[in-house]
Amino acid sequence: MRLPKSIKSFRFNTQTYNKFRPLASKDGYTVTAALEKFMNSAIEHGLSFPSPAKVEDVEAEARIMLVWLKAGRYWVNLGGGAETSTRGRLLLLLPNILDANLRLDIEEALKKKP
Repeated sequence: MRLPKSIKSFRFNTQTYNKFRPLASKDGYTVTAALEKFMNSAIEHGLSFPSPAKVEDVEAEARIMLVWLKAGRYWVNLGGGAETSTRGRLLLLLPNILDANLRLDIEEALKKKP
């Protein structure tokens, strides 16, 4: 005995859909597949959109990491046992930073050789 397939549907703004479809297909996805990939990433990372509080936390951490990097601390212990690269952590934080000046400061610091 086969179970019926679950059907889910969404209604999108036509302009948004028409702008998104070429982006999805450029990477070889249908709109549905791209949305499913997005949902899986959101589940994996525990959040689909950063809240203002989360952005502030990320930016605060980035400012601290930037000060440490400029002071020559290239490795830090974030409580996980192993040390973490300050430069690597800043690279991970960079996409979530909305403050343009902070982003520029981080980019400039990362471009310099240690």
